[in-house]
Amino acid sequence: MDEQSLQIVKRMWIDYREGGVQTALAHCHPDIEFQPDDGRVWLGHDGVRAFFAQFTEKQGRHFAASPYTFEPSGRGVIVAGHRRIRSARSSDSDYNYFAHHVEDGLITRVAAFTTREEATEDVEPRS
Repeated sequence: MDEQSLQIVKRMWIDYREGGVQTALAHCHPDIEFQPDDGRVWLGHDGVRAFFAQFTEKQGRHFAASPYTFEPSGRGVIVAGHRRIRSARSSDSDYNYFAHHVEDGLITRVAAFTTREEATEDVEPRS
């Protein structure tokens, strides 16, 4: 994992926080795989937009994720952070490990896991 890839992942999280999903997608490959901690896979920019479209004020649901640490690992970057889904009736909050794959200057995969071990397996080269 090189410094440039680490900076791309950090920049994507900053842009997500400051400008939302559309701004963050500038750092993602058009065919990105996006996998939240429920295991479902959303494909491409349109898939990522569709995932986040589930969480609108109109629908009464809000999604937020915040990074705490950025750790190069194997062929990617693991971000330890917090994910929260709120609605008028409930709030679901988890500590997650987000595995990021970066190739040719773009993020090609983001997957959320509940354990560091699962995230590490996702970014470590398989022999």
